[in-house]
Order: sequence, then C-alpha cells, then structure tokens
Amino acid sequence: MKTLALLITFFTLSLINSQTPSSYEKGMSKAFELWKDKKPNEAIHLFERIAKVEKENWLPYYYAAQVHIFTTFRLKEAEAIESRLKKAQEYLNKVNTITNNNAEVLIMEAMLNTAYVSYNPSVYGMTLSAKIEQLYQDAKVLEPKNPRATLNHAQWKMGSAKFFGKDPKAFCPEIEKAILYFENESHDMPFYPHWGKEQLSSIQENCRKE
Repeated sequence: MKTLALLITFFTLSLINSQTPSSYEKGMSKAFELWKDKKPNEAIHLFERIAKVEKENWLPYYYAAQVHIFTTFRLKEAEAIESRLKKAQEYLNKVNTITNNNAEVLIMEAMLNTAYVSYNPSVYGMTLSAKIEQLYQDAKVLEPKNPRATLNHAQWKMGSAKFFGKDPKAFCPEIEKAILYFENESHDMPFYPHWGKEQLSSIQENCRKE
C-alpha cells in the first residue's frame, strides 16, 4: 500500500508539473502580449532576456528580429527604420548560430530584405531583389509546403509584378496553395512560427477583384 501511495503521489506531482507553464512559456506568452498591446520595444527586450537564458532555443531571437522587422513597415523616419533593421539582422545572425537550414529563418531574412526594399526601393530594389527571390526559393526547397514561404513569396512576386506593370493576379493560385498549407500545418514545438494566416482574407479579396 505504501508503494502504491508513493506511486500515486509521484504520478500526481508529475501531472501537475506537466500542466504548469514553465518560466519560458510564461515569458514568451508575456512577450507576445506586449507585442499585441503595441509595445514592441518591451516585447523585444523580453524576447532578448529569454534568449540569453534559453541559449539553445532559436525562437526568442527569431521573434525579437520579427518584431523589429514588422514594426518598420509602419514607420517613416529613416533613422528609426535603419536602426531596427540593423538590430533585426544582429538577432538573425544569432539565430543562425543556433539553427541551420531552417526555412523559417530564411523566410524572416527575406522579410528583412523586403523591409529594406519597401523603405527605399530606389536604393535597395535592384540590389536585394535577387537575394529575396533566392531566400524564398531556398526556404521552399527545405519545406515545399511551408505556408509562410508560399504566401510571402507570392506577395513578393505580386508586388514586383505591379511595379513592372504586370498583372499580379497571375500569382493568386499560389495564395490558394498557401491556404491549403496553413490548414494542414502542425508543429509540436511550443511557439513555433504560425503567423501569416491573418493576411489571407485581404489578399483573397484583391484576387477576386475584376
């Protein structure tokens, strides 16, 4: 009976511990909340603090870079944009010391370069366009059904087509592929990237326009 009681106690404690969020999970959740609450700098600082503890985990630095990159699309001041993009590159450099041949990282690097082009197309359009294309191609080789690679690559090609006076709707079938890939996406790793799906409705609407 004593042995049985000990086993039950051990099982109960193990179950409780498995259901209790770790400090990592709490920290990451808090960082995402800060970003959602339009506090990007606070979110970045928290992601960075987590990264310094979780030394073998590429996700905290990845998200710190993502916040910087995505924030620039709403900025107009050149100094602020360049500062954030340089910092994002530093974070991605750290990510690349932790993980190799990672499609998600390649996609984020493509987004970083896209942010440069968006910020100053006359300077960066010609120099970075080929690099962006190659990053998406490499990501799709690693993960042919990665929804973010498919979606963002299609968006990049749509933007390029529009810039050169071509029909961006030629790439709408790629958006449909991305939708299917999002529906089938599944990852066991906590906080694994799953962003992008929220963009689909507006892109689909543009594809339906005459």
